[in-house]
Amino acid sequence: MTVGPLSRAPDSPPPSLAELLERIATDASLTPRQRQETCSALRTVGRASGRRLEEIQANPRQLRERLVTLTPTMAGVSAGRWANIVSLVRGALKLAGLTTILGRSTDPLAPEWRDLFRHLNDRRLREGLSRFGRYCGKLGINPSEITDAVATSFLAALKNDSLIRNPRQVHRTMCVVWNRAAQTIAAWPPSQLNIPQYRQTYSLPWEVFPSSLRDEIAAYFERLSGKDLLAEFDFRPLRPASIESYRQLLRAYLSALVHRGRDPDSYRSLADVVGVETVKDGLRFFLDRAGGDKTKQIYNVARMLTALARYWVKIDASQLEQLRGICRRLDSGKAGMTPKNRDLLRQFDDPGNVEALVTLPQRILARQNRRAELSRADALQVQSALMLELLLLVQARIGNLASLDIERHILQTRAGGKGAVHLVVPEEEVKNGVAIEAKLSADTVRLLDIYLERYRPLLLERSSSRLFPNGSGGSKSRQTRRDQICKFVRSECGLTINPHLFRHIGAKVYLDAHPGAYGVIRLVLGHHSFDTTICVYCGTENAAAMRHFDEHVPHLRAQAAPMPERKRRRAR
Repeated sequence: MTVGPLSRAPDSPPPSLAELLERIATDASLTPRQRQETCSALRTVGRASGRRLEEIQANPRQLRERLVTLTPTMAGVSAGRWANIVSLVRGALKLAGLTTILGRSTDPLAPEWRDLFRHLNDRRLREGLSRFGRYCGKLGINPSEITDAVATSFLAALKNDSLIRNPRQVHRTMCVVWNRAAQTIAAWPPSQLNIPQYRQTYSLPWEVFPSSLRDEIAAYFERLSGKDLLAEFDFRPLRPASIESYRQLLRAYLSALVHRGRDPDSYRSLADVVGVETVKDGLRFFLDRAGGDKTKQIYNVARMLTALARYWVKIDASQLEQLRGICRRLDSGKAGMTPKNRDLLRQFDDPGNVEALVTLPQRILARQNRRAELSRADALQVQSALMLELLLLVQARIGNLASLDIERHILQTRAGGKGAVHLVVPEEEVKNGVAIEAKLSADTVRLLDIYLERYRPLLLERSSSRLFPNGSGGSKSRQTRRDQICKFVRSECGLTINPHLFRHIGAKVYLDAHPGAYGVIRLVLGHHSFDTTICVYCGTENAAAMRHFDEHVPHLRAQAAPMPERKRRRAR
């Protein structure tokens, strides 16, 4: 017989996946094959999560957040099979009465909604409103009763009662297409929904601030660049990347003052924004956002303002000392690698993860070489493989990687297929001022040649000398490249990384094999100071050092002469 829903008292925790599995295994409303496949899907989610089913709650919201972090590779299945697994888990939750909104529902619409949907001839409008129409129909809400409150309750249901991957995007899309239908379809209810803006930023446009302030800011950063070769400076000129970082910090700080209730028109010059009390007020905005905790951003804003007050505004010594005191109080004292990156780096204590990452470029190339016809998606795969290869072997930053130019940065001395290929980025284009110069290995050159000959042309819409061009022939943005490489590694290896982590991965892998070899890492990463290298990487090789140490004792035991067996005493 059919087993009832997994009901719980209001204050009790939700059931576990183990209980859900037991519920599905005894449900007579399912065929034996359906029970088998659904139970297998639940077990696969447990294996991919690295948790026992008893430890995972069958809570839609928590399960969605868990599933977002998993990939088919982590589950050891294909992408198609993983999609089926998620669909089966979603169906199990609905069958047990634990969720109300499915990914793609085939349930019939309520009569009022069915009549309204007959006017939807646009497929995108129909798809965007399908879940919302079924949700309202189940609650007895008619189309004429739709308000922002109903839309908000729909968002809450998406978050709490479904496994839909991006609830906020689904909600926003629904609001957009509802308004479009109301504007273009005469039979549609005329109510307009508020469209949420989830990508809100507190940084205001530069145009908000007086032109006199903007002009002075432009002059200040022009001086920081050191372009005037005849000018004498009492500071070291900054590189373009550093100037852009300072520009963003200053814009954020000026916006923070506005959010604190100050009139932007009152700031006519930079002298108006570096007073001690003004600085405190602006920094208070960042501290409130961080819950009162010190952060690197807050400290950097304070340092930027102190330098601005000292070198440009030239405030008096007493005020300058107060600003320096603020910097000292905001300095967390934490140097080296961030805790987040240390957590991510622990993935590579597993030799299997290291092997999966370092062999990925060649595996992708081997896979693509078996294809007879090539597509743009294939080209992006090989492009990602080449990006990964350069991040692993050259230790370039994502900014330099994104702007690589075939004519300026890829230098070849080969003729007739012989010779060397170097990747060279001059010091003025590198963040730390240390030029990148690396001779590419034979495998890397082979991947580069195949990419340039077969795959890059599929990505070009116009002539370009960029190694990784965008649609207009220029360089793709740093964020676009960042997202591309992170999604690529996650999809293929099931690993969570960020582009800067590659420098840490390279250092860790080398230090695992050669504990204490900080001198080599300093040269490879271009650190000016040996102390910087030690500060960042000291401790990352602890696991390898302990492994070497633990292996030493069994080695000594194996070398020792076998101990003679003691004669047993006869029992009396």
